[in-house]
Amino acid sequence: MATQIVISNNEYIEVDGFHITWADKGTAMVVLPETTHYIIWNELPGQNEVQYKDVSTLKMTGNVDLNSTSDAVGSTTIADLLTWGETRKGQIETATADYSTAYENALNAWISGGGTEATFTESEAALAWDWSKTWIDYDPHYS
Repeated sequence: MATQIVISNNEYIEVDGFHITWADKGTAMVVLPETTHYIIWNELPGQNEVQYKDVSTLKMTGNVDLNSTSDAVGSTTIADLLTWGETRKGQIETATADYSTAYENALNAWISGGGTEATFTESEAALAWDWSKTWIDYDPHYS
């Protein structure tokens, strides 16, 4: 389980210093109420809290202190968010590594066949590999 998480609802998530854009949150992220602005659970100075906003004005409406990982945030708990965050971080790292391995394999095959690294991006091997792929293509949990 992660130890720190900061969620800026609909913007980004930080899990133990690992940045996740909102688009990369994956399919298992719990839906947070639109009135949730930030969730802060970390070891930095200051209060761990949930910050709320008025969705029509986007102005802050108040904070609720968090004192325990069992404290509720919407329909979930801080502990659940920390567990989810650690899992999602691992999924992204695995997908990134899988992408890097596939790229290296395609590049090495191209070089073994007499090509050069400089010509790889325009090569038939690169085109067959589908140069437009990213780590997202290797993440079955991507949202």
